[in-house]
Amino acid sequence: MKRLAAMGMILAMTAGLVGCGGNKTVPQPTVAETGEKEGTEQDASKEEAAETDKGEKAAGETTELKVSHVFAETHPVHQAYLKASEELYEKTGGRYRLTIFPNGTYGNYADSITACQMGTLDIACLDSASDWLEAGGVLFAPYCFDSYEHWQAFKNSELCGEMRQEIGKAVGGVRQLNMYNFGFRNLTANKEIRTLEDFNGLTLRCVNFEPYSTLKDVFRVAITSIPIEDVYMSLQTGVADCQENPVTQIVTMKFYEVQKYLIMTRHMLACSSTIINEKLWDSLSDEDKGIFEEVFLNMGDQVDQMVVENETALIEECVANGMTLMEDIDTAPFKENAKQVVEDYPAWQDWYNQIQEMK
Repeated sequence: MKRLAAMGMILAMTAGLVGCGGNKTVPQPTVAETGEKEGTEQDASKEEAAETDKGEKAAGETTELKVSHVFAETHPVHQAYLKASEELYEKTGGRYRLTIFPNGTYGNYADSITACQMGTLDIACLDSASDWLEAGGVLFAPYCFDSYEHWQAFKNSELCGEMRQEIGKAVGGVRQLNMYNFGFRNLTANKEIRTLEDFNGLTLRCVNFEPYSTLKDVFRVAITSIPIEDVYMSLQTGVADCQENPVTQIVTMKFYEVQKYLIMTRHMLACSSTIINEKLWDSLSDEDKGIFEEVFLNMGDQVDQMVVENETALIEECVANGMTLMEDIDTAPFKENAKQVVEDYPAWQDWYNQIQEMK
């Protein structure tokens, strides 16, 4: 029903958004900037190729591809999209570039996916896709990944390519170009939490749909769903006692102002991906498809790298703003409960077992 409602909203918005459409052309940078020569036989052949049905662009034209995401402009995902735009422009000789809409300014997460399926948006972000493919939820299974090295082993595996293909087919109308993570999710609270017993009487704010909501069984805690923009106030007023997020979000939302402890449970890896409209993808030449794949795989790797490089500094920022860092946590009971959670989701089993073998 959410996707149907979102589809209706997008149809209503299409007329207003078409003015920034994905096939908008703008003047290409000058010959001096690109290093290309005018009046050559090569240019003439390019113009002839532009008349084919494979999406080749005549010399002098740049296609602006619209990208929507919900992250702040300082977030690694946005920074990686900026670099991807530069790389795409360079590798295609100025024929493609990205126009990026951060902070949900194009649309929220769900609406952007729907728009990408419809083709009114060219590129969007997609997480585990469990709404379309239950097995995809395994990426957010608690304690599925136990380190960034484990994540990289998965990304370099044939399984990752298989999952990207299956997820794209299940969602429909899109192709998944990469996967990336933006950090392990950790707890913040106003009391020390080291054991299951420490959760007694507390209410944890988390995203209240599966697989995030399985944390109620991992930590044996009451959970509540509060929009991210309201979490700060809910923690300040005691509507929620604790919350869980990657440190990137903890710092961005300044939760250190209303929470005393940063508790490194590393219970779930926050991950996402880039999707592209399938018709747009099919319109690309084989050469351009290869370029797009290279550019966006590089983009995913850049996000992963920035997350690892930034994490220590972000933790230090939390501590500098008054939080107490807690790393001596007995996670063994949490992980035992997580195994039971996985057993309750038969659709996860095959991919989960393969991922565990990559440790």
